[in-house]
Amino acid sequence: MTQTLDQKRAALAWGYATAGMQQHGKEYKGLAKGAPALIMNSGLMPTLAFYRGKGRAAQQLLDDLIRGLSQRLAGQELKAGQGGQLFPKFMEMLQRGESRDYLRYTDEALELLKWIRQFVDAADSGDR
Repeated sequence: MTQTLDQKRAALAWGYATAGMQQHGKEYKGLAKGAPALIMNSGLMPTLAFYRGKGRAAQQLLDDLIRGLSQRLAGQELKAGQGGQLFPKFMEMLQRGESRDYLRYTDEALELLKWIRQFVDAADSGDR
């Protein structure tokens, strides 16, 4: 049985949302809820750079986004923490790529965040 694209995104997002909520609670939730607006107003790369310079919850969301985008668009399955480690290379790839590829990554980030935003409300935050 083949999964739909939305089912694949939802599976990724559920894992990210539950881990983010368990480790960072309300802070992760707030970042996840605001991420789509930040991307639409500032762009994908500035948003990723913003998360890189912030606290641990923001860095986890950064890691989640890079891992999700890498899996969905590049076929690379990364373990927790690897997305953040690949930040410089990921940013360079976005800078040097064609505009259509940048738009694809932006669209995919927004689609993934749509699921994460919904799932952080359902994920157990460990009473944080």
